[in-house]
Amino acid sequence: MLLVLAVSLSFGSLHRTARLRNLPTRRKWYMCDIQTGEEDWRDVRARLVAQERLESQPNTQVGDSARESPSEKGFMYESPLIEQGSVILGGTQQEFGFALRQQYFHKSVMLLLQHDDSFTKGIILNRPSALELNGWRVWFGGDVAEGGTFHGFEGKGPREIVCLHSLQTKAASRLSMPVIRGVSHTTLEGALELVKKGEACKTDFWLFVGYAGWAPKQLQSECERDSWYLASADSAVLLRELLRQGTELPPPSAGEAIAGDGLQTWERLMRSIGKSDEVERTRQSLEDRMLKEWVALHLLPRQPSSRSAADTASSSLLPQKPTGLVLRSGRNTTEFLLDEQYLHKALLLLLHETNQGVCICVVLNRPTANAVQLNLPGRPRRHILFGGDARLRAGGLDVDSNGLLWLHRKPELGGTAIGDSQIWRVSSTKAATSIKEGEAHLADFLIVGGAVAWEREVMLRLLADSDLEPVPGAQRLWNQVWALADAADGTAADIPGSKLSDGTIPWWVATQLVDKPNDGESEQSQLPSMQALPPSGLADEALQEWLKFFAGHGRSVSHES
Repeated sequence: MLLVLAVSLSFGSLHRTARLRNLPTRRKWYMCDIQTGEEDWRDVRARLVAQERLESQPNTQVGDSARESPSEKGFMYESPLIEQGSVILGGTQQEFGFALRQQYFHKSVMLLLQHDDSFTKGIILNRPSALELNGWRVWFGGDVAEGGTFHGFEGKGPREIVCLHSLQTKAASRLSMPVIRGVSHTTLEGALELVKKGEACKTDFWLFVGYAGWAPKQLQSECERDSWYLASADSAVLLRELLRQGTELPPPSAGEAIAGDGLQTWERLMRSIGKSDEVERTRQSLEDRMLKEWVALHLLPRQPSSRSAADTASSSLLPQKPTGLVLRSGRNTTEFLLDEQYLHKALLLLLHETNQGVCICVVLNRPTANAVQLNLPGRPRRHILFGGDARLRAGGLDVDSNGLLWLHRKPELGGTAIGDSQIWRVSSTKAATSIKEGEAHLADFLIVGGAVAWEREVMLRLLADSDLEPVPGAQRLWNQVWALADAADGTAADIPGSKLSDGTIPWWVATQLVDKPNDGESEQSQLPSMQALPPSGLADEALQEWLKFFAGHGRSVSHES
């Protein structure tokens, strides 16, 4: 009996789950409810913390604010308390940070507006945009309830606006909720009313759209994994930083669209809690540079679209029966920089279009450290390819019970032809039988887990913007593509004794293919001469990071026996 063994790898949701290093817990995090009263107990705590630091560590690094009296320049210090008014600074100790998704959380400075047993709510204080609303600069407060204000977000549901201020009048107090002493928040309607009645000026407010939210105990768990640095600060520190960010950028109404990445704000506050070494260690990291790209994409005004003509042209690139179409990601696209990095320099095969107009594609050039191994002489092995972040369901399209799709390019092995791609799909049972009976070898098959699903309209947009491009005569690439999955002692055959291939060379060759081979020529004829690969850029670094965390590149491979 033929036994197929596979190393387990989850191809589930890659963008919502951060795999964080479980470091030993150095301290216990406490949750507190805000107290009320005439005297702010944070001042007392700040004096005690500053005195303790100066007495116990007189010759070591101490945050600047700890050397000052809380009444002089304000205070900020690291604190184990999670409470309303806490400041949380984006952590940098995680093994998997915010380079590949949710870049806006990287080195963020957040103020908790609400913290109780049911919910925790905060706003990001260091993401000023180049957008304007009712004469105010708009700040990106978080990804929840942003209402489509910022380019690239889905904008589902209503928009929530928070206006921070330091007003102490009765009229302002009536329309506001306190956060800490000297800092309150109101709604946009409340701010407009105070300005209209002459109780405030527009410059008294900072306007934030959207927020970040945590379920009960979620933030505490993240802090225990070093996802955040917790701190306590007073109004003088927070308002000074808000004012600094607002005045360093030209007003949106001036016509110069400039948004802020907030990195300097994070650095100043990190130094305030004695973390200067971490500031220097992480400066200009991949996460820093990805954040800058996120700011440029999402916090600037939308450019007017002129896609109608391009859409008409792209419709000819996606035929009514597109099965078998081979695509490559565009040479100059940035579509896959901040998300879905596995599609950067990717080759894709369109497997099927559903009756609902959803196109099912698989990526063909992303080998993973996982492998299928057969219980046959020589124990042949083959790397599994990552086909996409949508799971293939067993039964449909010959997908097996492990969610794997078996492809081959020999018509005598049978199966279902995938358009005119010269690739066939076959059930794993039929493939195993062919190998057992000596009609085929494991190397004849490409084994893919996962898929990419796009609605036809989305694919037309990607084609119109040259984010995806058809590959003419793609069968000339199949030898190189099949070689990506070759395995010997846990390494890829195309780089003996080294790491798995990132699959970019077949993509590069695909960008040089122009015409289909003439009749009678072999599938490998007319391959372009290999030119120097273009220099690596930020998207290439992001792809390598994705391969490291999600495809197992750079780690040793263990196999069941």
